[in-house]
Amino acid sequence: MDKLYLAPNVSASKRELNIRRIFNEPERRYLSLETRSMVYGLLGSQSVPPDITESAVQQAVALGSLSGEEVDAQTFEALFHAVTLNPSFKIPFWFIPTFAPSDTWIC
Repeated sequence: MDKLYLAPNVSASKRELNIRRIFNEPERRYLSLETRSMVYGLLGSQSVPPDITESAVQQAVALGSLSGEEVDAQTFEALFHAVTLNPSFKIPFWFIPTFAPSDTWIC
């Protein structure tokens, strides 16, 4: 069974924030543990709108799927800054990657 990665409770301004972000299978495959921790930190701090963080996550997964490698925290940070400066920033695709649903067996 896949592990679920949930953001921990984060204290901010004397109130408890209970941020829950579940990473799907492609996100777990293409985002390093350090990168996923960075995402939790960004979402928990609420210093930027969550849609900016989510867009950076989507672009990191796109880059990871193209390269076949995990996206490390330094690369994610560069993508995050690109999305922050230009919210319409997209990783260009030569093809659209497709992922098998997690409940499908591939033999």
